[in-house]
Amino acid sequence: MSEPAGDMKPLLSNRTIPRSQLLPTMASPLGYESILSTFDELVAKKAIFYAPRKTIQFEDTGFVLELHISTSLSKKPQSGEPVSGCEDHQAEKPECFGPGSDIGYGDPGLLLATIRDTHLLVVNKFCMFRPQLLLLTCDSYRRQRDPLELDDLSAACTVMSDLSARPQFVIYNCGPVAGASRQHKHLQVLPRPPRLFPDERGFESSSVPFRYFLQYLDGVDIGTSDGHEKLFEIYKRLLVEAKQAVGIDPESKDHFPHNVALVKEWIIVIPRQKIDVEGITANAAGMLGSVWLTSNEQLEQWKQVGPRKVLAGLGFPNL
Repeated sequence: MSEPAGDMKPLLSNRTIPRSQLLPTMASPLGYESILSTFDELVAKKAIFYAPRKTIQFEDTGFVLELHISTSLSKKPQSGEPVSGCEDHQAEKPECFGPGSDIGYGDPGLLLATIRDTHLLVVNKFCMFRPQLLLLTCDSYRRQRDPLELDDLSAACTVMSDLSARPQFVIYNCGPVAGASRQHKHLQVLPRPPRLFPDERGFESSSVPFRYFLQYLDGVDIGTSDGHEKLFEIYKRLLVEAKQAVGIDPESKDHFPHNVALVKEWIIVIPRQKIDVEGITANAAGMLGSVWLTSNEQLEQWKQVGPRKVLAGLGFPNL
């Protein structure tokens, strides 16, 4: 049963995280400008990696991309690598967000808020954008290979609603094949890109190189618990459609690699079959045309292989 909208927990609170989760007292309530200030402080003391980026627009047979290049992602650990993100890996595991977590918690300023008692709002250590945030499950043993649950989407909607001063873009990379590098379940919260192909309702579906499952959220108020439940039902339906389309039993409980992207107007599910194509990979943002790179060499590789070929191979070709 839906809880009343008036009973929804606020985005930002100053509650204390139990010591059993190895987390300290929460920071004071923050607004969007305060988050930006905290982000800048973390950059200044080198607690997070963030550097100016270069953006190149590119079009491949009707599919438009923005390719962002920044050295800030060059130290980001990939799937299975130690959590420190440093070349001289520590002998002991660094402090993380809970005993089951593999996401480093090296500075108390990283932890911004608790969300609905189920998730933590955290500054990402490796940032392409200002700010770039994570929504981690408070239960540090929940895993990135699992599909989204109602509480995940509720937390995402709450963040988008409360940070509406700057429209947000939430993504989920379900498993390493979908672009995930950490096992602790988390969503990413980013400033919304100026253009994503679902934004134009009349877009030509054949211009998208991969299979996708899209639903516009007409009549869904993401600021209410009822809206959260409607969104969760839409996500589950899209997930079933995606599985059926690629020949997977929708009742199967096996891991199903996929990307999810959410804004207040729509949600999209993209099934994934490969972690890379000729050494090139992408997460949910990249599949939608916001590609994150670490060097000009990677940019040239994308251009040489061709974005349509890359994205069609990472997902399932849109035949």
